[in-house]
Amino acid sequence: MSEATTEKKRLPLRPAGFRVPEDPKAEPYIIAARCRNCGQFFGAGRVLCLNCGKQDMEEFAYKGTGKLYSYTVVHQQLPGALVKIPYAVAIVAMDEGGQVTTPITEDLESLDVGMEMEVYFETMQVDAEGNERIAYKFRPVKKG
Repeated sequence: MSEATTEKKRLPLRPAGFRVPEDPKAEPYIIAARCRNCGQFFGAGRVLCLNCGKQDMEEFAYKGTGKLYSYTVVHQQLPGALVKIPYAVAIVAMDEGGQVTTPITEDLESLDVGMEMEVYFETMQVDAEGNERIAYKFRPVKKG
């Protein structure tokens, strides 16, 4: 009798803010809710536009780049946190519009408001079935 092998997957650490396509070769992407009436962006899953009041929202896939709007560096480790100190909690103004709150764990010394940022996805843990649990982070765009 042969054992059936199950294919390991990349799954969201928590189901919010991004999608992992079924195709294992396709890259995950950050999502937002965008109002079809006025174009305003909000966090994923919103059903009512806070700008115009319409219930005409659509899921929008960000391309994953933007500019650092604001940040603060965290030096106190929270119990059970998967992100190790120091790290930054940042707001990135996305190129298409809207903003994303994100951790930054790379190149903290080079952070500067207005600098170009890019998303990447990192394995944060492996579950009991061997699936990678991933989360998104941003990092400064490397020049050159």
